[in-house]
This record gives sequence, C-alpha cells and structure tokens, in this order.
Amino acid sequence: MRLWMIAMTLGIVLVCYFPLLPPLSITYVAIPLLALLLYPNNAFRILILVLLGMCWGVQHGHGVLRSQLPQQLEGVDLWIEGTVTGLPELSVQRGKPVQRFDIAIEAAVCPHKQPTLSCYQGINKLRLKWFGHTSIVPGQRWRLLVRVKRPHGMANPGGFDYQSWLLQQGIGGVGYIREHTDNQRLDDRGLFNKHWFVGYGFIGYGSIDRWRWNIAAYLDTKLATLKHLPILKALLIGDKRSISRAQWELFARTGTIHLMVISGLHVGLICMLAYGVVRAICLCLFPHLAAERCAAIAAIIVASAYSAAAGFTLPTQRALMMIVVWMAAIYYRRNIAPSQGLVVALWFCLLFDPWAPIGLSFWLSFAAVAVIFYGTVGRKPGASVANKSWLSQYLVFIGLMPVLAILLGRVSLISPLANVVAVPVFSLLIVPANLVAAILSAFSAEGSLLLWQLLDWLLHVIILTLSTLDQYTRGSMLPIPQLPLAAKMLALTGVLLLLLPRGTPLRAVGLILLLPMVLIKPQAPAWGDLRLTVLDVGQGLSIVVQTQQHSLVYDVGPAYSDDFDTASAVLIPYLQAMGISRIDKLVLSHGDNDHAGGWRKLIEQIPVAAVSYGEQLPGFGEHYKPCYVGQQWHWDGVIFEFLHPGPTTLAAITRGNNQSCVLKISVGSERFLLTGDIEHAVETQLVHSLGAALKSTVLIAPHHGSATSSSWSFIKQLQPEHVVFSSGYRNQFGHPRGKIMQRYIAINSKLHLTSQEGAILFEVMGGELLTPTHYRREKRRYWL
Repeated sequence: MRLWMIAMTLGIVLVCYFPLLPPLSITYVAIPLLALLLYPNNAFRILILVLLGMCWGVQHGHGVLRSQLPQQLEGVDLWIEGTVTGLPELSVQRGKPVQRFDIAIEAAVCPHKQPTLSCYQGINKLRLKWFGHTSIVPGQRWRLLVRVKRPHGMANPGGFDYQSWLLQQGIGGVGYIREHTDNQRLDDRGLFNKHWFVGYGFIGYGSIDRWRWNIAAYLDTKLATLKHLPILKALLIGDKRSISRAQWELFARTGTIHLMVISGLHVGLICMLAYGVVRAICLCLFPHLAAERCAAIAAIIVASAYSAAAGFTLPTQRALMMIVVWMAAIYYRRNIAPSQGLVVALWFCLLFDPWAPIGLSFWLSFAAVAVIFYGTVGRKPGASVANKSWLSQYLVFIGLMPVLAILLGRVSLISPLANVVAVPVFSLLIVPANLVAAILSAFSAEGSLLLWQLLDWLLHVIILTLSTLDQYTRGSMLPIPQLPLAAKMLALTGVLLLLLPRGTPLRAVGLILLLPMVLIKPQAPAWGDLRLTVLDVGQGLSIVVQTQQHSLVYDVGPAYSDDFDTASAVLIPYLQAMGISRIDKLVLSHGDNDHAGGWRKLIEQIPVAAVSYGEQLPGFGEHYKPCYVGQQWHWDGVIFEFLHPGPTTLAAITRGNNQSCVLKISVGSERFLLTGDIEHAVETQLVHSLGAALKSTVLIAPHHGSATSSSWSFIKQLQPEHVVFSSGYRNQFGHPRGKIMQRYIAINSKLHLTSQEGAILFEVMGGELLTPTHYRREKRRYWL
C-alpha cells in the first residue's frame, strides 16, 4: 500500500513541473488502455499508478487554468457578484484609504456595455482594491463593477513567485473597483453562513472569517495599549495584517517566522495538549471509557478549530491532515511506522491539493517532519526537556539547511540558538496561555486582560532577546547563490550522513559534502566578457551589469509602499542568487520612484562603493556624484561611458526625465545603451552630437516605450538589434505604446518585454553576443 501511494504521489508532483498540460481526453483514454495492457505485469502496476497520479494532477491543472480570468476580459469593466472572504486589509495609497479584500464569485462575470463579449462562469475568487472605501467586512455579499487582470507577478532568479502564489490561493484575477451608482451590498450573511467547496479549493464564506474579524476588532479595542498585540492576534486568529515589516525582517534573520503565526507547529502543539489533557481526564474520571480514543477525537476537533481560527491556510490544512492520519491510527489501534504515516499524510494532502508542491511551505513542512523522524526513531536521546529541545533544533537546522538553501537561497546561522530559546517559551507558555486568555475573556474581562498583559511582557522579553542576538550576530544570514544540481545532491546526501547515529564511521563525511553548497559561487564572466540582466520590476527599471571582478546596478525599481519595494523583493535576492555581495557602482538615472524608489533599502543591505545620479534626491551623501557626459572608466576589458547629461545642458532641462544618466557600455564590437527616461529633446541632442557613435547592439528603450520617446531619428541612428521594454503587465500608462514598438519592428529590431518574459539576460562571450535568455521561458510552467 505504501508503494502505490508513493507512486501516485510521484505522478501528482511531476505534473507541477510540466511546461504544458496534455488534453484531458488523452489522460482519460491512456490510463484505461495501459491498465488493460500492463496490469498483469506487476512491474508495470507502479507505472500505472504514477500515470493515475498524473491524471489527477492534470485534471486539477485544467481546473486551475479555467479558474483564471480569460484574456479577452482583461481591462474590461465587469459586473461581479460574490461574498467577501478572508480579512480585508486597510492601507493608505496616494493619500487615500484603500481596502484590499478577496471576494468569492457566486455568479457569472459579465461585461459592462460590451455586448460582443460573453459572460464567463468559472472564476472562483478575485482579489480587489477599493480606493476611498473602509467598510468591507467578511460575509457581506456585493454586486460591483470591477476592472481586473489575470494573476501576474514579477519573474526573476531568486525572487518570490507571486503569480503561482495567487493561483495557489484560488485567486483567478486581481484588480480594483470602478465607481458606479449600481455598486451595492446585496446582503450580509454574517456569522451564520455556510461553507462549501467551490471549484477545487475550499472557500470560507463569511462565517468563520466574520468570527475572526469580530475577534480582531474586540482585541483592537480591549488591548489597544499592548505593544505586541499584532503577534497575539497572529497567534490566536492568524491575523498578520498589523505585524510591521521590521518585525518580519527580525524574525526572518533569526529563523523564527514560523513561531509568529499559526503554523503546523502550533496546530500540532495544541493537538498534543488536547490529547494529553483529555486522556488524563478520562483516565482519572471516566475509567470505563477508552481514554486514547476519546483523546484522539478531541485532538482532531481542537486541531480543526485552531486551523479554522487561522482561516484554514494551506500550512494548517497540511498539519491537520497529518494529525488526522496519526489520530486515526490511535483511534483504530493500528501501530503504523512513522514513515508509513508520513506517506499516508502526504498522499492525502496531494489528493486534496495537487498544487501543494508549488509552494515552499509544502516542502518545508514535510521535510521537517521527515528529518525529525529520521533523526529520532529508534534512538534514545536524553530524557530531559533541554536535551530534547536541543536535539529537535539540531535535526531541523541540519536537516533543512540544504532545503532552505535550495528553495530560499539563504540560511540563518543563528536559527538553532534563537529557536532553542523561543520554541519552549512559545510552545509551553505563549500559545496555550493566549488561547486560555481568549476563552477566559468570555467569563472574566479583567482576568483575561491580566493574562494578556503578562503575555505582552513575555513577548517583549523574547523579542528583545532576539533583537540582541541579531544585533551581535550581524551577517549570520548566509546567502546561498544558485547551485548546480550536483552540489544540491551532495548537500542532501551530506545531511543524511550527519543525522546518522553517533559513532557511524561515515558521519563526518557529511560535513565535507556540505562544503560545495557554501563554497561554490556562480561563475563570473571572463576578462573582456559581460553579463547584463534587465530585471522584471513591474513598471520601472533595474539592470545589473557584471564583468569579471566588478558589478554595476543601474536603477533599483519602484517602492510601492513602506512595506514593499523592488530593491528588497527583486534586486537584492537576484544579487544574492548570483553571488554578488558588493556593488562597485550604483547609477540612479533620475529621481522618479519607478527608477530610484528603493535605493535606501539597497544601500542598507548591500555595500555600495560609489553612487552616480542624474537627479539629486533627499538623503544623498556628499560622496554621491552626479553623472556627466564624458565620464569614462574601464573594468576588466569593458568600457563604461556616460553620454548625458552635460553640465551646460542641465540648466535648460525642465523635466526630471531628461536628467537621466545615459550610459554606454562597450564590449568589443557590441554596444549597450541604457537611457533611463530621456525624451525627444535629449534624443535629438544625442543624435546631433554623437551621430554614428550612437549605434548600439542592445537598447534599453527610453521611458519604457512611451510616446514621448523613441523618436524616428533616434531609432534610425541607433539601429539596435535588440530592444528591451521594462514595463509592468497591463500598466496604467499603456507602455510600451504600440506605435513605438512598430517603429522598432520596422528596422527589424528584436523586441523583449519584461512584462511577458520576466528577467532578460544578455551575455557577451569571446566578443560575441549570445542569444538572450528569458526567465519565464527557462522556468516554463503550464500556468505561467
């Protein structure tokens, strides 16, 4: 039984890496035929089960594709009807309040005043923003006019895959609400609403989410004076909205994020507490009852309730499935091996959610459990709590090190020490006492307040401890660059050896096998070669240039809010993935947010030797120097030169765009031209002053392909072989403009759009420009 579960699991996981999905008809016909032909042969039964798992994965994949907004409805005003789910988030953008929320669609999505387009039935959920609105509450049913686009995210090496994450949450489109007199709330299902399955994912319609919303409002009112209320809410109802970015960064550096939200660890902890308490009660007060069976049922009920409090997030769903498997074994008095229980839980998890393997938490959850089983089963560690705590942290840290390195590109070296301190406090004190305080609040407001105040003080001590530990161990977050497959396999093998029992002869070899993971760095370009990457930063620009021993960053992309900027989310992860730990020169072409929005975050986290700018911004230091025409330097056989602005023209410039630093990079006979946001006036000036010297192999299109740039005279003078448009997917400015792209097509330029291709890499090797590579094509998946 274990073998056929593994076979089906393998089939489901394989589908998650398909670049294209086969038609459903093929899977429905192929499986029965193969079963008839091969079933008598035992060796082929495994293959049939693998194919059966693939069939289930393909079926789910087609459902995911159908749940997305059709392309013909993007950018069209649509009427929707649905129920608000989750916990709406309130923020401020452009000086106005804005609410972001998810809405589960209950009727066909229909175009507004577009009779040529038909309604679409199949979208499960949309993520929307409503500017200037603050009264959205879970459980409300609304009829709204919206403008939506398909799920889309920035695609870069080392970056977070936001597009896949949206689809995994069941979200088929993102957009905003259009103001209209017919927008109306239909009704409010409040606390007495149903739950049912919609499409392929569980959608909570109002009731549980309304309970969570009301509890959050109660805590905000009654506990407003508590400094660490956001963490208490996160641990009680999974409400992470108020945790600050600085706190998240602290938790990430110390490897304690999993303690600050309702995770599988907390669900398992509450389950075991419930099991132990109910078992003890039954043994003492009801000896005629089967104590283990009663405790197993109670554990499942409590774990389900706590998972519901977190909104049935994917990690809690997986934890709940593991718990159900183990408690079912206890209830039916079956003695199953840990490995068998893990396989059963994995099988159930993938049957329920065949898309689980695309999320990092799936691999981390099962890897952590597998590591603990591998390192403890059949051994006799010390019986003390301290010994068990140290052992579990050692196992998780060592066992997950290569997994974290491969999936996240970083490892926190102080994680074991931080968790040894924090895990017992959270597990034995904070999480149980937080639940007790919530229950107590129904009977005694004063008693619950006193308990919460005590927990707030305890959280203050823990966070102060983590901050001190982080302060004295700066640099403990070890970035791991992209690794070749051989290094990954060696690291995984090394971990298995290190977790063997003491005295095993080959155990020390594990340390040697881990070394390549830490020592191997991506190969830098040779002398005289160049690597230039145009990152996908949405509506903005960021370029990384590498020579043999130097690196240059041209612009850092936008900062969308205090909590999100592309320097932190895209540029820095890319630099770490490429093994770049120092920037020799940062060029900020000009002061617009879409080019320089995250410069402070970059300088805080990555050493920068020199900064050149086209437009001065507040906070610039005295050692920051303006770029100017004629400034030139040589790195490793590559020539860099600024072509604009000139000191005599700055006074005549009235627009910040035209102050952009124009950088020319020469590698042998190949020329790259980075133009920022220059417009027609500067283009004309460059054509007149430089003439044929402007001719370039690769051009980063001025101003993202706007109508105010890329004049005919400029294009014909450059004659670029490749043109890159760095712009956001279906951005509000309409960049790049169709007529601008047609101009480049007319001179046979090859066009590259970051919004469609993700990060775009150009490499010059041996004086020759190689074929550009596109990140989305390299990492092709059927849903991207």
